[in-house]
Amino acid sequence: MLNVLIVDDEIHFVKAVKKMVDWSQLGICNVYVAYNPTAAERIFEMHEIHVLLCDIEMPQRSGLELLKWMREKEIRTVPVLMTCHADFHYAQEAVRLGCSNYLLKPLTKEELEAALRKAADAVRREQELADAQRIKIWWSRQQNLHCERFWMDVLNETIPATSEAIAQEAVARQISLPADSLFLPVLMVVRGWQQNFLVRDRKLLEYGLKNAGKELLGRLKAGSVIVPVGNDAWVLMMPVDDEQLENGLAMMCSRLVTFCREHLYCELYCYGGRPVQPYELPALLAQLQRLDRNNVTGIHYVALNAAKSLSAAPPALPDMNGWAAMLRQGVKERLLEETQAVIHGLRNHTGVDSGYLLAMKENFLQMAHAALQQQGVQAHLMFCDDESLRLAEAASRSLTDLERWLAHVIVKAVDATHVSSISDVIERATRYILSNLDQSLSRETTANHVYLHPDYLTRLFKKELGCTIPEYILQERMKLAKQLLAHSELPVSAVAMATGYSNFSHFAKLFKQQTGLSPVEFRQLGRESSTKSK
Repeated sequence: MLNVLIVDDEIHFVKAVKKMVDWSQLGICNVYVAYNPTAAERIFEMHEIHVLLCDIEMPQRSGLELLKWMREKEIRTVPVLMTCHADFHYAQEAVRLGCSNYLLKPLTKEELEAALRKAADAVRREQELADAQRIKIWWSRQQNLHCERFWMDVLNETIPATSEAIAQEAVARQISLPADSLFLPVLMVVRGWQQNFLVRDRKLLEYGLKNAGKELLGRLKAGSVIVPVGNDAWVLMMPVDDEQLENGLAMMCSRLVTFCREHLYCELYCYGGRPVQPYELPALLAQLQRLDRNNVTGIHYVALNAAKSLSAAPPALPDMNGWAAMLRQGVKERLLEETQAVIHGLRNHTGVDSGYLLAMKENFLQMAHAALQQQGVQAHLMFCDDESLRLAEAASRSLTDLERWLAHVIVKAVDATHVSSISDVIERATRYILSNLDQSLSRETTANHVYLHPDYLTRLFKKELGCTIPEYILQERMKLAKQLLAHSELPVSAVAMATGYSNFSHFAKLFKQQTGLSPVEFRQLGRESSTKSK
């Protein structure tokens, strides 16, 4: 059902029109009225108007001005204009503004209904076209999803990797797949984002990346399909014949990498395969993924054929005996320079892969743990924080990541064992104790805070402070309890909690052992002494 708006400054004429027309027969359910263009604009903002019946000549603003406003606002209402004067200029302007019909007053019932019927038919045709376009877009999207799902099933071998099984499934799913079709896959992998995006923003950027990949790479061959193959990874499959695409593909991949860095805030790496039949795609994808894992030097485009020709035997792993001595002696800057020089020397070696980086990482970690253990440092505590774990996980991904992890381990290990003197270690431990007197404290938690073995830290306490860690904790807790009892009105139970004792009886027993008085007696004695001094 349609809505009509009548705009005319003659009130009696509007009433006559409303009574003259059989609105229901025309499929019109609502008839709105406005006596000037300004009131009409408010109605347009509140209701969907399909047909406008409007006088041209009105005080202040004309019907043609209302049509101009509608055009600026992109309102797709079908207008029918009315006037008392057969002015050619009015007719010409009305046609320019998209007017469906132009009527001369006075109107007959037949003329008015014919004009409204024509306008209503135009509205319905436009609605049908809009519906058809929406269905077309929806169907196109469904086809794209349908096609993407088919190729995902091919790549993960949900459809068996045989030409017969794939051909049968393509027919069943109505996917166009001519016999002996060849496809060239390009693996696209994002290795890092320039900042931490919200999930919604990441999804938008990934959507943009897929579109950019299809636009830049897919233009080489019509009918290209892009499908996800894991986190931050996609495969673009181009239908090809025997012609060579390597040169054009390398250039387009380079443009895509630059576009992603500048506009999508990510580092993209591309790996070009070779033309194969659909049943060969899963095995070829595994080769491309292996290329990505072993691309530790950070090359942004690697072609499968070129990678095979450039492969070489890996170099020997570096001797780390000298590094171990530097770590024990705390020669941080020299050790950083040595590791950076080794990483730099590996960048141009084609035999370096992720396995080599993993072996080098494990050797260095073993050396570092041994050197730290000799100095009483518990390395597993030092490197269990979130940043250390994140850097360690990425260390075998690339030479840059390995260099970043090596620097992190070296700086943290040397700073913890050599930058601080024994007195500095004791200061850090005692500061930790004093800041946590109301918490559960022990020699183990204190030693963990400074990454030392509890026995070793206890020996340092005995040497520097003349007491064990538990004795120092008790001493400081009693000191704090005395201050709170003497200078505050806190209940004794609250004083016990503030000094780390949830059991009041245990607190009272320890306090009396240390002072010879119960907490209540100590407080009372302090008050009496204060009264006498006054």
